[in-house]
Amino acid sequence: MTTARPFMPRAKARAIARTNQISTTRIMLSALMALVFGFIALTVGTAHARADDVTPNPGLWKLTDEDSEIWLFGTVHILNPNLTWRNEAINNAFLHADIFYSEAPVVEADEKVMKPLIAKYGVNQTGTSFLTRLSAQGSVDLNTTIKNLGLPETIKQQFAVYRPWLAGVTLGALQVQSRGGDPEAGVDKILWREAKVIGKDLRYFETMEEQISLFGGMTMADELAFFESGLRQMIEDPDLLDEVTEDWRAGRVEALGEKLNGAMVGQAGLKTLLLDDRNKKWAKDIKKLMDGAGTAFIAVGAGHLAGEGSLQEQLADLGLVAVRQ
Repeated sequence: MTTARPFMPRAKARAIARTNQISTTRIMLSALMALVFGFIALTVGTAHARADDVTPNPGLWKLTDEDSEIWLFGTVHILNPNLTWRNEAINNAFLHADIFYSEAPVVEADEKVMKPLIAKYGVNQTGTSFLTRLSAQGSVDLNTTIKNLGLPETIKQQFAVYRPWLAGVTLGALQVQSRGGDPEAGVDKILWREAKVIGKDLRYFETMEEQISLFGGMTMADELAFFESGLRQMIEDPDLLDEVTEDWRAGRVEALGEKLNGAMVGQAGLKTLLLDDRNKKWAKDIKKLMDGAGTAFIAVGAGHLAGEGSLQEQLADLGLVAVRQ
C-alpha cells in the first residue's frame, strides 16, 4: 500500500467548485467512461503511484485464427500524465492493428451530446431529493467526504437535484482529480486520438447514451447503495486508487481482480449490470470479428479483463482462447 497523500488544499478545491460549478458535464464526460465496475475508484488511476518502482506491463491478451488477430488491452480511464504505462508489446500490437475498438466514443462526445443525456438519466425527476433517503451513516459519510475534499457544505444543494448515481460518480471523479488524475491522460483517450491520426478504423462497443443509460436504469435502492458504498470506500480506503493503478501497471491481474470483486461484495446486481452483462455482449461482438478477417486492437477498462466473469471467461464460453502476452 502506498503512503496516503493529503487531499487537495481547500482553497484550490473551492476555486474549482466556484469556477466549474462542480463541472458536472465536463466531469461526466470523463467519469462516465468508468462504467467498468460499481464505483469509479475501481476504474481510474491516481497521481502518485510511483513512476520508477515498476516496469510497465499492463495486461495484454491475444486471440488468433487463420485470418484474424485480435488484441485485448486493459486500460485506465483517468491517469497521472507523468505515469509511464507503455511497453514494446503494447506499442507493436497497437501500431499493427487495422481496427481500434474502445468502450465508447468518449473523445468524440461534447457538451452538446452530454447535456441532454445527463438531463435525461441523471437529474432527479421525483421532486424529492435522494439526500432525504440516505441512511444516518450515509449522511455522516457525505459530510465527511465533502470536508475531506475541501468543498463547501453548500455543495449539497447542487447534489440535491441529482440522482444518487450521478452524485456518486461526480464525487468519485472529484476525488481522483484532487489526487492528480487527469481525464485527458486516460489511456482510452490517448489511444483513440493516436488511432485517429494514424488512420485506423475507429469502432466502439457502446454509444454514450447506452453507457449512461446503464446507470439511469438502476433502481433507487441500487443507486443509494452505490452512492453510500462509494462514500465509505473513499473514507476507509483512499489509497485503493493507488493500489489498483499499480496492480494494473505491473500486470498483476489476479490481485486487481481480487480488489475489484471484493469491492462489489453485497452488490451483485450492480456487478451483473455494469460488468457481467456487458462482457457477455462484447464477447459476442468479438466473436463476430474473429469470424471475419483482419487485425484489431481492443482497449477496454482493466476491470473487464480481471476477476470472475471477465471478458476472457466469456470468450472461452464461445470457444475463443485469449492468451496472455
